[in-house]
Amino acid sequence: MLNASDQENVVKSSQTANLLVQDLLELVKATNPLLAEMAIEILEQAVQIERRLKRIESSTTSTENIA
Repeated sequence: MLNASDQENVVKSSQTANLLVQDLLELVKATNPLLAEMAIEILEQAVQIERRLKRIESSTTSTENIA
């Protein structure tokens, strides 16, 4: 179980990861092929991070609702 501060940090991290994913989705559309390719590589990693944070967020939220 996470304390309030940890829970808040998970939520903020998840939101920040989501913003990064959105920005990288735009960068993938760059006219420079090298830049677009690099953005795709980073985007793949950012999506994985976002998913992991969302899992943590949802599991801690559902645990708190049960208790």
